[in-house]
Amino acid sequence: MKKTLTRYLTVSQLWRDWVPKKGEHSLVGRLLLLLLLGAVIVYLIVNIGLWWTSSRLIEDNLEKQASRWLMELDDLGTPHYASQSGKHLANIDKRIKNFPEVAFIRYYDITGQKVLGEYGNRHDLNAAFITAEQRDKFSANSAEKNYLIDRSILNGAYMRFIAPVRVRSIRSDGLLNFNLEKDNTENVKIVGYIDLNIDSGYYKEQLVRSMASGSLIIAGLLLFALYFGRRMILRALAPLTKLQVPLARLAKGEIDVNVERPKDVEIAVISDALNATVRALKERDETLRKMAQSDPLTGLVNRSYFMRELEFEMAHVAQDGMQSAIFFIDLDQFKYVNDTLGHAAGDKLLIHVAELLKSRAREADVVSRFGGDEFTVLARRVSRNGAIDLARAFNQIMRDMRVAEGDKIFSVNCSIGIAMIDPGQYTAEEVLSHADMACFAAKSHGRNRYHMYEEDGDSKKKMTVDVGWFQHIKHVIEENKFRLVYQPIVHVADPNKECYEVLLRMPGPHGELVLPSIFLPVALRFGLMVDIDRWVIAHALKALAEFRIAGRSITFCINLSGESLEDSSLLSLIKEQLLHYQLPPSALIFEITEQSAVRYLNKAQQLIQGLMEMGCRFALDDFGTGFSSFGYLKHLPVDFIKIDGSFVRNMADNATDETMVLAIVQIARSLGKLTIAEFVQDEQTIALLKKAGVDCMQGNFLGVPSERLPLNLRVISETKKSAG
Repeated sequence: MKKTLTRYLTVSQLWRDWVPKKGEHSLVGRLLLLLLLGAVIVYLIVNIGLWWTSSRLIEDNLEKQASRWLMELDDLGTPHYASQSGKHLANIDKRIKNFPEVAFIRYYDITGQKVLGEYGNRHDLNAAFITAEQRDKFSANSAEKNYLIDRSILNGAYMRFIAPVRVRSIRSDGLLNFNLEKDNTENVKIVGYIDLNIDSGYYKEQLVRSMASGSLIIAGLLLFALYFGRRMILRALAPLTKLQVPLARLAKGEIDVNVERPKDVEIAVISDALNATVRALKERDETLRKMAQSDPLTGLVNRSYFMRELEFEMAHVAQDGMQSAIFFIDLDQFKYVNDTLGHAAGDKLLIHVAELLKSRAREADVVSRFGGDEFTVLARRVSRNGAIDLARAFNQIMRDMRVAEGDKIFSVNCSIGIAMIDPGQYTAEEVLSHADMACFAAKSHGRNRYHMYEEDGDSKKKMTVDVGWFQHIKHVIEENKFRLVYQPIVHVADPNKECYEVLLRMPGPHGELVLPSIFLPVALRFGLMVDIDRWVIAHALKALAEFRIAGRSITFCINLSGESLEDSSLLSLIKEQLLHYQLPPSALIFEITEQSAVRYLNKAQQLIQGLMEMGCRFALDDFGTGFSSFGYLKHLPVDFIKIDGSFVRNMADNATDETMVLAIVQIARSLGKLTIAEFVQDEQTIALLKKAGVDCMQGNFLGVPSERLPLNLRVISETKKSAG
């Protein structure tokens, strides 16, 4: 019973290996199936070969045995032919009694038709007489084989051997004239025939029994070989099977995987490749983590990481009741360094400031570059006095800092806003806004100082208003409730060209439309500008696609904030949207203000270059208000310069403004750039702008922002007629 159960388990295990679940494939099963097929083929070949070889050996042995029998029977049957009496010879019966395979023996006379004697164990077999054809195959002097084989009895179950009985005598040559040298000295005469029938089935029956036993033994050996073959295959494939676990973990996204290196060279190559892949994934994730959490210029953590740490710290403060503080640090006159020494010197300064802040902060504190020339510090578990001492230290190290650039040595001070984090009073955004407002207060009191946020009535009221606007802006973004309006930009040379600046309006809490000048400062303080820019890009491109499908060849101008210049995914977003809506890149003109371009000069150059490589165009907005506007034109490969409206609005009454506009147009033309004049108020201004050579005009006099696409060419047409 135990052996049967073991055999059943072995066979069932083999069956599970050979037949995997539906839809699955097992390498072990395929190998075992091949092994089984090979074993079956070998088994069949061996059995067929043994059967054929054994059958041939039986027949050969029977034939040899029959040859000996015929020789012996020739001697034993001599009395039959000597006396012709047909006397039964008992010695023949006695001789063949112990040989059951001998069916019968018959002696025939010379005619082959008369039986002289019959012996054996099977007298019931009716064998035919010796035919004349068979007799003719024997000759008295033939040296060939002296018997015939007939397999016709019972479909070959018996082998019939027919042999002639020859009598030899010396040839008479006289009594005294006997000559030994002469040939043919004997006379050979056939006097009868011996018919020997041997039962070959007896031997074949023995062979079948032996083959059956042998086949069972061979089958058992093959099953034994399959069992150990399976174990050997599993053992050989064990290193490959072990790879399933790390591969499954990798497929789930886990990269904390170490693949053990096996000794087998072929599998070792796979494990080495997997380990190399894991290392590459870890390096990639580490790089992405650093990119997602750190500022690429200074190496400090970035805004998003800082906000997460601030939220965690506020939860700890609420739990243990300890105070912490947040510092909002803004560099004073950083723009002056960029304007006079270039952005490389500005980058060098930012790196140095980051190192100083990091060295002065405590190990548990978090220092971040919040954006541009703004830094934030989260001081954990610090009292109000301790926060003030730390702010004084920050101010002092900034005063003592000196940075060399060529033959120039410069320093930059900072304004610091401090906000205490108390248990369970405000959200992270509110505390950050407190610090931001305190920094603004420090700047308004003369810069190069710190200011602690105080919870007075005015501050609290302003904070409440800001937080309310912040929550409302987030809701508008999430619910897609912003509204786009379009203001025409008229080409002087070709007024039929349709170009519009895309402007944003926000529904207020009571349904009224709120202008950007009200909600954008709040969005800027709370870090929502990038989200707003992405919303505008997605919805403006969708609207542009619908207008162009309707048959209007329109160009859109879209504004970008300075914060979006640091959004590394902005180029990918624009490219994806262009492909999605099948829009030509030349139908888009992106605008950034001069101040944003100067503040984020390096990022602005990269973004402008990337957009221009895609085929988009770029405009520099509010040009002329900066410290050294003309000097930056060579660093910014823009297509359009939008002349600041402060020069255009009063140029009809102010010669200085008219001169500034003329100078900007001349410089732009020399650099191969087009100009757009903003805030066009009347016909006189249009005439002056045309005279100055301005390429495009924009203002409420030409067309007010509207959700519909206006194109008021009346003023341009009349002005062209009067100018003509």
